[in-house]
Amino acid sequence: MSELTSVWHYTTADGLHSIVTKSVLWASSHRFMNDSEEPKYATNVLRAAAAEVRLGLHSEQAERFDKLMRFAERSNLEAFLLCGAHQPDLLTVWRGYGSAVPYAIELDAQIELLPVAQSDIGEHPSPPQGWGRHVVDEDEDGRPIYGEDPDAVRVEVQAWAPVQYDPSTARSRVERIAKLAARRPDALADALLPWTNLAGIDLLQLKHPAFEDEREARMVFEVHPRWKFVKHRTTRFGLTPYIEVSAPERGNQHAINDRFLTKPASRLPIRAVHIGPSPLGDESVDSLAEFLEFHGYPNVPIEKSSTPFR
Repeated sequence: MSELTSVWHYTTADGLHSIVTKSVLWASSHRFMNDSEEPKYATNVLRAAAAEVRLGLHSEQAERFDKLMRFAERSNLEAFLLCGAHQPDLLTVWRGYGSAVPYAIELDAQIELLPVAQSDIGEHPSPPQGWGRHVVDEDEDGRPIYGEDPDAVRVEVQAWAPVQYDPSTARSRVERIAKLAARRPDALADALLPWTNLAGIDLLQLKHPAFEDEREARMVFEVHPRWKFVKHRTTRFGLTPYIEVSAPERGNQHAINDRFLTKPASRLPIRAVHIGPSPLGDESVDSLAEFLEFHGYPNVPIEKSSTPFR
């Protein structure tokens, strides 16, 4: 459950139209963010903190610490980010849309959003060479032990959370890892550590302090297998991977505890819409209200930005 009650998702007129008519939001690959250095920032901060903490460990602990830190860095992480802000009328964010009239959609942060599957089949439709389960070991009777099924569905979701601009949060994480390194090794516990105690995908909630004025919040998603969830769209970065996310409701999950959806919801948890700086008056409010009403969102509050249009 998120610690936030509301999040404002900023978007263009085209984005608003798509969100309302299709009942999905787009979470883009973390490797295709506007700040090209962002994916590396959290890892670099984590490594710097680890170098300091490691100095206080004896050799056996340091060796185990290094192993756990490799898990913690999650260098092979392929995550998707859905971004928002704590407030609806931030000049810092409006400026990014130039002369076009932008919008900020208030979402109920207490309503969970989950990835929408793009296929209902159970196996890769066009598997690359080497795809499939592989023998990783054998039991005492010589029978093969197979590794993870690459077609098995596994989804990890980080609820809406404020982006952290204080790098000291990485130090706290590293210190927790150092305490784990001091424990007696256990093969089963170590196998579970990357998903529990170490670096969950919330590591991507850390951002450079220079962006603090954006007051950003994020949801973070990790999906497997990618062929079942990932789509691609054209952006200024080229072909950009993204996933669609929507709200769970009766009829769009195979089981109540599934971490993904079989189809979008009929409605998203939209609480209000804020119109960005605009040269128009009440006509922009009237048009938006009519649009929302015609698509299942009557009586949604609408506000106009107090920021002057330029």
